[in-house]
Amino acid sequence: MDTWIKLNASTTGKDKLFRLVQYLSRLLWYRLESRKHLRDTVHRLRVLEASISTFRKLLRVGKSLEVIYGALHTLHLPDVVLRTSLTLSRIYQAFFLLADHIVWLGRAGLCEIDRDKWGRLSNRFWLGAIICNLFRDAYEILQLLQKKMKHMDLLTTPTTTTTTCGYSTLPVVRTMYHNVPWCRPVVYLADTHRDILWDTVKNLCDLCIPLANLGHTGMSSGTVGLMGSVSSVAGIISVLDPLARMAPT
Repeated sequence: MDTWIKLNASTTGKDKLFRLVQYLSRLLWYRLESRKHLRDTVHRLRVLEASISTFRKLLRVGKSLEVIYGALHTLHLPDVVLRTSLTLSRIYQAFFLLADHIVWLGRAGLCEIDRDKWGRLSNRFWLGAIICNLFRDAYEILQLLQKKMKHMDLLTTPTTTTTTCGYSTLPVVRTMYHNVPWCRPVVYLADTHRDILWDTVKNLCDLCIPLANLGHTGMSSGTVGLMGSVSSVAGIISVLDPLARMAPT
C-alpha cells in the first residue's frame, strides 16, 4: 500500500505506472493476436493501449516548457561532458514533448494535423534525447570504473565490496562475481551505484522504441512492448528508491 501511495502521489509516478500498463497491453495483444478465439480480448487490449497513450500525452501537456527551463540549470554544471549531454538531452526532450503535444491535439480532434509526420518527428527528437542520456551513462560508468581501478583490479581480483543494496549477497551474483571476470564491473555498479545501473537499463530499453517506430529495426510489437515494460519498471524503481535516481538529471 505504501508503494502505491508513493507512486500515486506524484505525476511522474502515475506516468510510469500507466506507461507500464500501456506497454504490457502491447506485449499481451501481440502474444494473443494469433489466437482467433481471443480477437475480442486483443481488440480491448489495443484500445486500452491507445487510450493510455493518449491519456499520458494529456498529462505531459505543458511539460516542454518545464524541460527547456531546466536546461538553463544544466548549462552551469562544472563538468563539460555532463553539461553538454544533459543540456542537449533536455533540448531534444523539449522538442519531443512539443511534437507530442501537437500529436495529442490531433488525436483529440482539436486541430487537423499530419499525424504520421508529427509522430515521426516526435520519435526523432526522443531518439536524440535517449542517445544523449546513454552518452552520459557511459561517461559516468567510465569515470566510476577508472576510480575503482586505482584501488583494485575488477577484472582479475575477486574482492569484497561495501554494498548499499545487497545484490552481491545473492548466491548467483556472488558466484558470477568470483567466476566470471567481465561480470565484476556490472556487479560493482549494481551494488554501489544502482542509479547508473537502472538509468542505463532504462535508456537501452527505451532506445529500441523510437528505432522501431522509425523503421530502423525489425522489432515486432511484442518486443517493443517488452522493452517498454522493462524500461517502465526501471523508471518506477527510480521513483520509489531515491538511491536509484540519477543526479543531476
